[in-house]
Amino acid sequence: MNPITTEEVAFAARRLKNNKALGPDGIPNEFLKFASHAFHDTFAQLINESFEKHEHVPSFTEGYLTPLQKPGKPRGPPKSLRPLCLLNGTRKIMSMIVLRRIQSQIAHYTGPWQNAYKPGHSTANIVWTQRMLLSVVKEKHWSVHKMGIDMSSAFDTIKRSVLLDLLRDAGCSEDDIKLVRYLLSNTKLKIKIEKTVSDEFIVSIGAFQGDSLSGNLFTVYLAGALYHLRAVTMHIRLNPPISDQLLPLEWEYADDVDFLDEDEENLQALLPVCKEILQEWNLYVNESKTDFTTFYIAGKNDRDEKGELLKNREPWRSSISLGSKLCDKEDIQRRCTLGNVAFQEYKKVWEQGKRIPLSTRLKIYESLVVSVMLYNCNSWAVPKAYMDKIDICHRKHLRQIVKMTYPTKISDNALYKKCNSRPLSERVEYSRWKMFGHILRSSSNSPALCSLFFAVESMENMRGRLGRHQFNLLKTLRNDLAARDLKIVNTDDIYRLISLANDRPQWRKLF
Repeated sequence: MNPITTEEVAFAARRLKNNKALGPDGIPNEFLKFASHAFHDTFAQLINESFEKHEHVPSFTEGYLTPLQKPGKPRGPPKSLRPLCLLNGTRKIMSMIVLRRIQSQIAHYTGPWQNAYKPGHSTANIVWTQRMLLSVVKEKHWSVHKMGIDMSSAFDTIKRSVLLDLLRDAGCSEDDIKLVRYLLSNTKLKIKIEKTVSDEFIVSIGAFQGDSLSGNLFTVYLAGALYHLRAVTMHIRLNPPISDQLLPLEWEYADDVDFLDEDEENLQALLPVCKEILQEWNLYVNESKTDFTTFYIAGKNDRDEKGELLKNREPWRSSISLGSKLCDKEDIQRRCTLGNVAFQEYKKVWEQGKRIPLSTRLKIYESLVVSVMLYNCNSWAVPKAYMDKIDICHRKHLRQIVKMTYPTKISDNALYKKCNSRPLSERVEYSRWKMFGHILRSSSNSPALCSLFFAVESMENMRGRLGRHQFNLLKTLRNDLAARDLKIVNTDDIYRLISLANDRPQWRKLF
């Protein structure tokens, strides 16, 4: 076997997180993270010796299973609990080493449609894709349907023997597969509730969650199931899932899978087949959470079931995808509400005054509140009045932190200077420009880039709506580009922008 090196151990140990719950061995991550070079060298030697002698190291395959109450769920039923697996730091080091060795193979195998547990990918890619498609809906006479499926206990049902075969198909070496097999063999858990610990039991199925590797192992397994599904459903859907007009037809984030189609009947026909195929892979679709959404613009006389006008109240506007509402205006309103809630949760911190330095309070505010308010802001496209709302909310928080609220007065500019801050609207603009460059540099068949090509092509090929169009992402990006003497009118312009975006320093200078 390709031996594990001291450098690999040292790198993995440095990636451990501080202040994490302890595993069964009771050793804090900090002890391993800040250990000397001698420890890393000894650790690597012990792992290599265990493989040479075919010895099992219990600390690599043991853990605590702790139930956590799901927010907003009734207390009592097991389905209201989220199981957390607390593993030893030594296993986490080992998992990180294995992940670094096989990450590129996994990323290639899962394809551009999977956006979870990948460097440079996040929920923002998927939200950006949907908002770009909504640009077409808002400007053209076009509608599209989405089916989102969710799986029950997906990480806990995968077959480990099948997973190892998939890793082999993905191009992982036999040495790396041995390491994965080692981490998935003889896995044992104890249920821990406060100070009460149960007897130990063997776990022979699932990804053994709790480390950096388990999520990636699941996405490989799901990718294998989806390859099977695409092969079976080629009579109703294209394989790969991209239309001839470059409309992306599928994307995933962990176990959340979305299917897109211009014909809703195709999605209705796909659901039972999807359920059957995934069940063959020991993955179970939760039909109660299957969500059908139609992206469309209601006519001025269209009404809902209660007889109320639907104009600007279409159901998709309140649809939440990966934590973000797809309607930018409603998402901003929701972000302000969530930001206020987060701000009030740490009210005691803001009231400390000189006991906690202002710079420290502002750092806490940035990490715990601003991060909530700006979640997936890189695809917002709204009138200035809506951006003013989030700036007002931000300034209200800052005034309370510096204790300069009514009747004490301070100008906006003086407030920003005192807090060494700037309007959130400016940060949104920068975030949108940065994300646009990221999308342009993504792979050619990624859903986000495909949606951009589709949107630009549709501006020429589809019949437009009458009247002033609603604010949308494509229109906003065009305005951003026009301010820099650039344009995006056709696909040739996109290729020129791709070339420009690949020069990262030059792209940053354009903002």
